[in-house]
Formats: sequence, C-alpha cells, structure tokens
Amino acid sequence: MVENKSLRLTRQIAGTALMLALTAALQISGRYLTPFLGPANIFVVGTLVNACLLIAVDYAGIRGAAVIAFAVPFTALLAGAPIPLPFLPFIGAGNFLLVLMSYLFKRKTIGIFVGAVAKFLFLFGAVAAFLRLTQLPAALSAVLYFSFSWPQLVTALLGGVVYFATRRVLRFEPALPGRAGR
Repeated sequence: MVENKSLRLTRQIAGTALMLALTAALQISGRYLTPFLGPANIFVVGTLVNACLLIAVDYAGIRGAAVIAFAVPFTALLAGAPIPLPFLPFIGAGNFLLVLMSYLFKRKTIGIFVGAVAKFLFLFGAVAAFLRLTQLPAALSAVLYFSFSWPQLVTALLGGVVYFATRRVLRFEPALPGRAGR
C-alpha cells in the first residue's frame, strides 16, 4: 500500500517528537536517578542517548534524527549538564555524524562502528580546540576533556549494542518506507 506524502510527513514528525521526548526523559532521569555514579553517569546516560539517536534513524528518518542529534545537547544543558553554551553545536555535529553513518550504511554494524569512531574523533578534536581557545576554569576543562574524549567512543559503541538488542528483542520494523535492508 502506497502512503501519501502527508501521512509519511506526519509519521516522521511524530517519530521525531517521540524519540526526542524519550531521549530528553532519559537525560533528565539519568541526572536525577543516578547521581551516585558520579562521572561514570556519562556511560549510562550516553549509551542510552546514543541508542535513541540510532533508533531515531529508523523511526524519524535522517531528517528527524538530525533534528534530535542537534537538540539533545540543549536538553542535556537543561537537565543540568555542565556544558558551555558555545560548545553545544559541536556536540550536535558529533551526534549527527553517528546517525549519518548509521543511515548511509543502512543501520548495519559497520555503519555504527564508523559513526562511533567519527563522533569520537570529531568531539575529541573539537573539545581540544575549544579548550585552547577559551579560558574556562581548570575543573570544568578537565570535566569537558574527559567527557568528550574516549567515553564518546565507548558510549556510541554501547549505544549501538543497545540499538541492535532493542531491534532484535522488539523485532520492530521502521515506520518509514525505504528503511529496509538493515
């Protein structure tokens, strides 16, 4: 059955809204329900956010996933993450690299691996340059340097594992046409 264009657009908007709400809820929950983890909280929240970004490619398409990729740094800031406002677009761009590679490689393992490495390399370079150009307090610089270095690779890869496990357990099929072939 061929969907009309407005139904497809409605599904894409609904998928984007749903995945953005879920991602924001996970960020907020992670901030308030796991403070005992301290810096390790990044591994729980980061993994779940990356999984949501990858699921968003299926349910919201690449455009919706791009919107979410650039929105979640702002929701993290609203949830209390200690991120300087000028650095948020760089986080969005790193997230977008992950979803773009997943999309281009048709949600296969290689695409998520390439996306995770691209996200890590981009954010690691961006945070190093950002910290050289700014005069942030030493404690905040250390937090940012740690947060946007190797943990980004780990959480993106673990997010891929959660994505594949979720897809397998729930046996979900994307709501958008043309998303088969994973």
